[in-house]
Amino acid sequence: MKINRSVIFTLLSITIFIAATAATWIYSRIDSSLPILDGKKTVFGLSAQTVIERDASGVPTITAKNRADIAVALGFVHAQERFFQMDLLRRNSAGELSSLFGDIALDYDKEIRVHRFRERARAIVKQMSKEEELLLKAYTRGVNQGLDYLKFAPFEYLLLSQEPVPWQEEDTVLTVLSMYLDLQYAQGEREQTLGIMAKTLSDEVFSFLNPKGSQWDAAIDGTEFSPTSLPEGEWPTSLLRKIQTTNTPEKSTKIAQEQFVGSNNWAVSGHISTTGSAIVANDMHLGIRVPNTWFKARLLYRQGEEDVDVVGVTLPGTPNIIVGSNTNIAWGFTNSYGDWSDVIVLKTNKDNSQYLTPQGYKDFEHFKQIIAVKDKKSVEIDVMETIWGPVIGKDGDGNLLAYRWVAHDLRAVNLAVLELETAKNVDQAFEIASRSGIPAQNLMVGDKDGNIGWTIMGGIPNKYGNVGELPQDWSTGANGWDGYVEFESYPKVKNPIDHRLWTANSRVVGGEMLRTVGNGGYAIGARSQQIRDRLFESDQFNEQKLLNIALDTEAIFMKRWQAFLNKKVLTPTAIAQNPQWQEVATLLKDESLSAEVHSVAYRVVRNFRLHVRNITFEPLIEQLTAQDENFDFHTIRNQLETPLWQMINEQPTNYQWLSRESWSIIFIEALENTLMEMTDNQPLSQASWGQENQADIRHPLASSIPLFGHYLNMPAEPLPGDGFMPRVDGGSFGASERMIVSPGHEEQAILHMPTSQAGHPWSPYFGVGHSDWVKGKPSPLLPGETKYTLTLLSY
Repeated sequence: MKINRSVIFTLLSITIFIAATAATWIYSRIDSSLPILDGKKTVFGLSAQTVIERDASGVPTITAKNRADIAVALGFVHAQERFFQMDLLRRNSAGELSSLFGDIALDYDKEIRVHRFRERARAIVKQMSKEEELLLKAYTRGVNQGLDYLKFAPFEYLLLSQEPVPWQEEDTVLTVLSMYLDLQYAQGEREQTLGIMAKTLSDEVFSFLNPKGSQWDAAIDGTEFSPTSLPEGEWPTSLLRKIQTTNTPEKSTKIAQEQFVGSNNWAVSGHISTTGSAIVANDMHLGIRVPNTWFKARLLYRQGEEDVDVVGVTLPGTPNIIVGSNTNIAWGFTNSYGDWSDVIVLKTNKDNSQYLTPQGYKDFEHFKQIIAVKDKKSVEIDVMETIWGPVIGKDGDGNLLAYRWVAHDLRAVNLAVLELETAKNVDQAFEIASRSGIPAQNLMVGDKDGNIGWTIMGGIPNKYGNVGELPQDWSTGANGWDGYVEFESYPKVKNPIDHRLWTANSRVVGGEMLRTVGNGGYAIGARSQQIRDRLFESDQFNEQKLLNIALDTEAIFMKRWQAFLNKKVLTPTAIAQNPQWQEVATLLKDESLSAEVHSVAYRVVRNFRLHVRNITFEPLIEQLTAQDENFDFHTIRNQLETPLWQMINEQPTNYQWLSRESWSIIFIEALENTLMEMTDNQPLSQASWGQENQADIRHPLASSIPLFGHYLNMPAEPLPGDGFMPRVDGGSFGASERMIVSPGHEEQAILHMPTSQAGHPWSPYFGVGHSDWVKGKPSPLLPGETKYTLTLLSY
């Protein structure tokens, strides 16, 4: 039977009409979620008219009568530009991602709920000062009105079939707690790992694998620690040799990522700057996605009898400049790997219903946590807590473990950091740092009078007893925390005689200051050392010279590995047996090693090192994981560089973990694996570092949008740089900002930021500025000429 053509035409027309209508509706919804850039809007909570001027890059200059009005306006702008990002941050620390994404996020939420951060955030808000409370309420009002003024919710909620939940004061605290999760260990992973090693290995072997120092040390006070010598007897223990013969998981030579959450910062005093003021440089290394972590802004307001002009980057979800300059001081942060937490081994009764304390046995407190799951029934979990902190699991012997962490205390979050916006000098910044509630940071600060200084910003626990790198029993009262270190005892360095300061997540100081800060797993000092050495190559600096240091890709750390390959692996005999290696030998001898996108030699050396490390320590990973599933190689991978280098050079015959017949076989296999990966379907000459190190900066929902999702992402272009040099770039990880500024000379300052200001792909400045970040082209810290003006009117 033939179907009438008119019927087919009618059905096709209806289908096209429905599709066009749906597309128009979707387009209208997405377009209507763009922020308001021009015009006038009335906003509750303002004391006077407030003006938001944006330049062509979308950087706002907010001019207001007072700081409370700034908070309202900044909250308004954050919500309009970045509300979904803010929502993810609060849900991340609250353990509430499942309500957005479904049961794919459930396991993560269960882990995070152990910390009960939403309840803790509410308690923190309740005990804030009146001034902090008013600012938090002002910011919250601005956020919710900014969200309400969008014609439709941010486009991400359309994709998720959800509606945004209004902002609450506690959500700002949760935003900061999310940074704790990003920058510190949430389960004491490193301490648990070291505990497993210390319990299993002899003291001699443990000390060798957990060195306190190396040739890369670059502390600002000049202190050094020598690496430990190789063990003299056969090692490791017989216990581990037994595990090796009875439980050997499948081996893998997959290269581990070298990402290490951290940052670089450094400063030169007015004695060696061209401005006469200090110059501060800062780049914070984080995972990078669309939109970027930070949002640039300039704030102009009145504080008492003075005008305040502060510029820098903000964290959407919080009401202040995070790092920046206020014409009197400039400041920046790097993550401090001091010791901000402790794992406690609990002594319990037979049924684990009670645990021993200095006051005797106590019942565990139990807290019911309800996790909402999108399109599913809610899930209930039970959280157990002790007087020290929550129970986070068990060790390999079945003992319950509790966790003492700064992030659990009322001291964890406050708005004291906001006072940096009006600080006048280094000394004032030091005092503010000691009161601030943020994840502990290395504060680098310089002032217009030329002074420079370093201290810790954030709470430092005052520890007593045998409390340090390893899990301990606290039941007798001999071990514990006694509040927080007072300002007078804070570690600080001001105006060193060489007029230079630097940090890059490695150990910053020694002696009593190091005992105060502790060791929570410092980075190898390669970046610190390279920055330090660059700072001593010149007698005078301007902003461009300091940017050049930030962009330095010379592979000083890898050069000894290059020499090792040349001398110990690519020998004439080896090349005669493997003629294909001649090309590698030529590359390595001819090139001065740098992590530039065109470099093949850098990629060879870098990946050879990782393969050697992985093959050498395969038994360590396998056996210690079999000993206790809490063992986490990721937490100690960088500290193993020092013993690894000693081992491959001395090639000890008493090393019982050797996973191949000889050391030379390890080196040959590592090189073969490296070349095999690099020459997969291509000649070696095309296997550049830029081919492997490509930008992978994505929107979290891009993969869920068919056909068009890639438009949310930044271009997948080659990136120079790597982890052990000042320029840290690694696909989806790297410098989340680069700032170089001399207070009082902000018009000369430089600020790079990946992605852009915009969170919306149809924004006129989506992606603007990203190219400068990729190419290292100087771009200004101060906003440019005004292109958009939005006036907020008070009731």
